Amino acid sequence: MAVIVLGSINLDLVARVDQIPGPGDTRLAHELSVSAGGKGANQALAARRMGAATIFLGTVGNDAFARQAVTELSHDGVNLAHLQTESALPTGIAMITVDSRGQNAITVADGANRATGDSALASLDQMVERADYVVLQNEIPLSTVERAVHVAHRHQATVIWDPAPALPRPVRGLLGADIVIPNQREAESLLGARIEDVRTAKAMARQLKAEGPEVVVIKLGSQGVVWATLHGVFYLPAIAVKAIDTVGAGDVFAGSLAARLDAGDGLAEAMGWANVAAGLSTTGKGAQPSFPYWEAVRKYAGQQRPNERER
Repeated sequence: MAVIVLGSINLDLVARVDQIPGPGDTRLAHELSVSAGGKGANQALAARRMGAATIFLGTVGNDAFARQAVTELSHDGVNLAHLQTESALPTGIAMITVDSRGQNAITVADGANRATGDSALASLDQMVERADYVVLQNEIPLSTVERAVHVAHRHQATVIWDPAPALPRPVRGLLGADIVIPNQREAESLLGARIEDVRTAKAMARQLKAEGPEVVVIKLGSQGVVWATLHGVFYLPAIAVKAIDTVGAGDVFAGSLAARLDAGDGLAEAMGWANVAAGLSTTGKGAQPSFPYWEAVRKYAGQQRPNERER
């Protein structure tokens, strides 16, 4: 079994400010850091650190940024044998502003990510197997994402789709993914409605579940997470931590959920572990450097099995 992530890979430029600037504003950053990122690469690293054999499929440019972008993935043993290089485009760049509360605003120049297509899909078709989990997001062409769902299902693999960044239009059928895991804003975009609290998040999870997925998860950040299945709608509060930087927390959740399902955990248990991992990731600076390892997540949880709460 394995977790296969098909998605974006970027280099993150992170500026830390007291307040995220609004339109027309200029703010002086008191710190600038450069680290590897991209939603796909983030999710692959999170899955690997949570114990899964992990394969990453994506595209970089033929430039110095590419070498920096794969640093953490290589170090932790993510399989990069099928990583593509597109010489005509630069490696993707994410420009991230983080404020004093740990909140962030992100602008992505997708670069080589937009070339992720036929070659990556051929690699996916070659390696995916029935027991695998295939993780997808929206920082590569949506047509590639849609085709990847069909490839994965042809091999009876399970598809986890993180519809991020938010799509500008509703997606009926939610691309046929088995597990769909938007955050609050992405869920609102999918249905054109607002989430005010946990109660309305649960109602929206039910609505999205009616579109066809087996499971719908809505990540609510500091409020926790809700999910809907055939058996009901469930809620877990976020763990209590002092958040320094929320960049990548949603990706940690996605990768960790895939990893623990791949390890054989039940859905409720995997949700609990993913919730802890995402929370712990906010206690360090930067995206990938702050992603926790399975041992740290288990230690935090006190070797107890996380349980869901239904309301």
